[in-house]
Amino acid sequence: EALWVSWGLNQVDTELLKELLRCSDHRVRAAAVRVLRFNIERLPDHPSLLMAAANDQHGRVRLEAITAASWLPKEEGLPIVESAGKKPLESSMKSSHRHALAKLKNETIHDSPYFLLKTKLKGDAKKIFGQGAEIYNREGHCATCHQQDGKGLPHSGFPPLDKSKWVTGSKERLIKLTLHGLHGPITVKGKQYPGHVPMTAFKDVLDDGETAAVLSFIRNTFDNNVSLVSAEEVAAVREATKDKEIFYSPEELLEQHPHK
Repeated sequence: EALWVSWGLNQVDTELLKELLRCSDHRVRAAAVRVLRFNIERLPDHPSLLMAAANDQHGRVRLEAITAASWLPKEEGLPIVESAGKKPLESSMKSSHRHALAKLKNETIHDSPYFLLKTKLKGDAKKIFGQGAEIYNREGHCATCHQQDGKGLPHSGFPPLDKSKWVTGSKERLIKLTLHGLHGPITVKGKQYPGHVPMTAFKDVLDDGETAAVLSFIRNTFDNNVSLVSAEEVAAVREATKDKEIFYSPEELLEQHPHK
């Protein structure tokens, strides 16, 4: 709980994190690896920490390590994922391991996202949509909380993306919260969400093109149908907000970009 509190304040206690990575309870170790995944930049020794987790005796910890390593540069992440693959892969781990390897090797998994069957977009726009669908459904990315159907997990505090003004409204606001994360109570489609768990900041995870693709995807699926987001728009917002060091709050974003 102390680790989660420090993470929620964007001030992760790295010494506590390292201690919990060595905990005797595999559930605690797995949770600690997940926090590590979102705070890589705070721990210069993260490759060795993830390598240890990749060789953990429990599959749940190894799964978290595989996912976390898939976010790293190839030279750091690939040895970790390959090492995890030398141990038994449970059925729940095989897909994550396969996709992590493909991402780090810059290979394409030829699984056609079912969303592609529904889009009316054509040509380059459809390619961007497809790229966005793949990113959305990566382990530990958007679908983890907002679900494949975009309806979220309301009882767990994760809001929907379908027909949400936060998605279909201001592109600049949407880019800001995606790059820098979001923390605090929020109202979506008339329902209040406490916002206890912060939304991940993806500025160090996705580049401008990937960010544009996934935002274009969510703006054109789940019964949403609005304009695409360009890499140039993401780059402009990234530059304008480069000094932002903490999560946005919903109030801050609505003051800058009110719903229309």
